[in-house]
Amino acid sequence: MPVFFVHPTTYLSTLIGNADFAPGGAVQAGIDDTVMRFQASIFNGCCVVFAPRYRQASLRAVTSNTPQGYAADELAYGDVERAFERFLQVNPNGPFILASHSQGSIHALRLLQQHIMGQPPLRRLVAAYLIGLALPKEIVNLGVPVCQSERATGCVISWNSVRQDHRDKRRQDTSVIWWQGSYQPIAGRPLVCVNPLDWRIDSSAPATANKGALYSAGRQEPLPPLVPELTGASCQDGLLGIEVPFQERKHFHDVLSVFGVYHDFDYGLFYLNIRENAAVRVQTWQSAREHH
Repeated sequence: MPVFFVHPTTYLSTLIGNADFAPGGAVQAGIDDTVMRFQASIFNGCCVVFAPRYRQASLRAVTSNTPQGYAADELAYGDVERAFERFLQVNPNGPFILASHSQGSIHALRLLQQHIMGQPPLRRLVAAYLIGLALPKEIVNLGVPVCQSERATGCVISWNSVRQDHRDKRRQDTSVIWWQGSYQPIAGRPLVCVNPLDWRIDSSAPATANKGALYSAGRQEPLPPLVPELTGASCQDGLLGIEVPFQERKHFHDVLSVFGVYHDFDYGLFYLNIRENAAVRVQTWQSAREHH
């Protein structure tokens, strides 16, 4: 089963622009040694991962609701779109998973609208894990349901991790999305929150449901052991509230988490739950086709 994975931002420039394809350097290392190891690896248990390199928009560009920021998003999307078209060519008839994070999810949402919804690939979509995205609940009106159980297929999944009871103003108000033909801010639209601990919409689940979280032990270091029962999770106003125990905060900590935003840990906090769920959805899809 192939997965088309669109990576998040690793080009952390404070200027509006796009990364190039130059080999080496911090941008590529961020993809290879962080994103691929600690996010995309989730899907290697069930699937073959296709993760195109693309001229990603800079951090400043992808968070900028300006014509210049949107132009950088457009350039990045063009690369992703061409890669997806090629992906469909080499996988012309079989099922697939769409997965992404952060900037990658902005591009994946546009792929969903322009190349999947209402088109033949929709019948082959096992699930779309569009994580770390301000995803409007209105998505259901465009023809793709939100996944409501661990075995649902042909549907979309999204969440945004924050400290319990924290309001992420950027995620809820100014976050950039591609929506029905143009880049625009989310502007307070109600957000999709699928809880990765029970795969239900707007639910709450205890830490005992968390099968294993994964943190980065550092560049080029082996993957550390999974941390079971790290945190529960509760959807509140479209955001996924979590609480990392004090003794584990050194492992799940970065600049954003200081301010209550666990965006960079959207995958890692629920690593084993997502890994097992991808396999369950693939199995469900395959079983349904075998019985028809």
